[in-house]
Amino acid sequence: MTVTTEVRDLAAAPAARPRTPFSSRISTNRFGLLLIAPVVLLTVAIVVYPVAYSLYISVTSSNPITGTTRFVGIENYTQALGSGEFWRTLLLTLVYVLCVTVLGTLVALGAALLLREKFFGRRFLMAVIVLPWALSTYAAAVVWRYVYSPQFGFAAAVSEHAGGSATDFLTSSSVIPALAAVHAWQFAPLGAYFLLATLQMVPDDLYKLAKVDGMGVFSRFRNVTLPYIRVPLAIFLVLIGGQAATAFDLIYFLTSGGPGGASRTLPFFIYEETFQNQRLGSGAAMSWILLVVVVVVTVGYYTFALRVGGGKTKEEDR
Repeated sequence: MTVTTEVRDLAAAPAARPRTPFSSRISTNRFGLLLIAPVVLLTVAIVVYPVAYSLYISVTSSNPITGTTRFVGIENYTQALGSGEFWRTLLLTLVYVLCVTVLGTLVALGAALLLREKFFGRRFLMAVIVLPWALSTYAAAVVWRYVYSPQFGFAAAVSEHAGGSATDFLTSSSVIPALAAVHAWQFAPLGAYFLLATLQMVPDDLYKLAKVDGMGVFSRFRNVTLPYIRVPLAIFLVLIGGQAATAFDLIYFLTSGGPGGASRTLPFFIYEETFQNQRLGSGAAMSWILLVVVVVVTVGYYTFALRVGGGKTKEEDR
């Protein structure tokens, strides 16, 4: 066969069809469903299934040693709600949440207002202030255990230097505020950055006009600053309130629920009931009750924070 014949055969052969992409052969909706399918499956595996299984455990009585499970209905819930220890730990948890929320909000707001100003070393301070949030909870607990130590702690040294006596901050009467201070110290940097991002968008002309109108510092904060930051402040309140209500690791590492059960919050009580007493159904039921309490508290926080600023947002006016 000559070269001329081969060229003629190739020219006469039909042109190969271009390959159609897979995404063009199916509808847009089906292609989108295929893209989100792995995320949905992962969410079901690590979120939906454990939550559904914990709800199932809460209405059963399980013995992990023998492997037997017996359906008991709402018996675990009624026993928890009828327990005096449950209500004591729940009240202690609410006090702890209140202390953490107040301290954390004040520290975060103060830090954000400070970092909004221009001064020497501002950038260095912005880098340093995030360090508490970057620390692990265990590391923070170890550090503050030494800070609170009445023998060789920093707080005791300051108290003695001021002319007082060495103070033990982890007594039964002061352990909750002491733990709340550590929790707020570690979580406040996140709120500070939330609020700082919004404060930097407040026009300086508004503050100048407020000064011309004779407004004082607190009046400027209430009428100029607060309406701008009330939404990020509400988000931060929801985050810190929910995180404080479910806090376990800081209490476990720093006080282990002591002294004498003074820091035995509801999450710690659930841990004891579930893993130490091996009462899985009771622990799961109390966890669901705690979830309801957290939802109610955080919704209340969010509603309160949105109303504090007064007025309406642009979206609400529309």
